[in-house]
Amino acid sequence: MRAETTIERRPSDNPKIVELDALIEELIAVIDDENALLASGMPASLAATTGRKSNLASSIEASLKAIGAAGPVTDAERSYLDQRVGFVQRLAQENLSRLAGAIGASRRRIAAVVAAVREDGASTAPVYGRTGSRMSGGSTAHTSLLPDRLA
Repeated sequence: MRAETTIERRPSDNPKIVELDALIEELIAVIDDENALLASGMPASLAATTGRKSNLASSIEASLKAIGAAGPVTDAERSYLDQRVGFVQRLAQENLSRLAGAIGASRRRIAAVVAAVREDGASTAPVYGRTGSRMSGGSTAHTSLLPDRLA
């Protein structure tokens, strides 16, 4: 999704905007890498990237606050920042969608494994007779669970 051709060039050399731009680029790279892994069928358990994304998002938020606290920005700077933040939001939305799909796939895999284990366990489980002893041959014929004297 790295189609950034519509985003104009950074309009100033304001160090706060340059710093914010670097953080945004890093977040874009992390999300792109994670989206590529998810698209290839990797499970959703990407805890390392989740922490990194969270840290970068916090840093971006702090950087935006610092820019706002430093005073007014030009119209060109505001337009540029709006485009960059909008792009990251669209990329993050795609990431959320891919994560939801991967989580669903992981749940389906787990359910299939559990069902297979249950099915396998049921077919190989020992069968116990009326007296509580194991019956040979694994017969699944119906036997009474009542004590011998009542059966």
